[in-house]
Amino acid sequence: MNKRDKFMAELREEARRKGLSFRAEEWRGKGGHMMVFVGNRVTTVPSREIDPKTARKIRKQLGLVD
Repeated sequence: MNKRDKFMAELREEARRKGLSFRAEEWRGKGGHMMVFVGNRVTTVPSREIDPKTARKIRKQLGLVD
């Protein structure tokens, strides 16, 4: 399991704990990127490994960070 897969699993778990729906679609992203939907929010997750700063920005965009 690479770092992006681990990060996606963490996002899925955080969404479940908050009672939000989670959906990830690889076919909608470009160049290996992935579209991630949490509740009524959406963002793009890059195809590379996710560093801590990027991870925080993604969580904030998805409403998983207060």
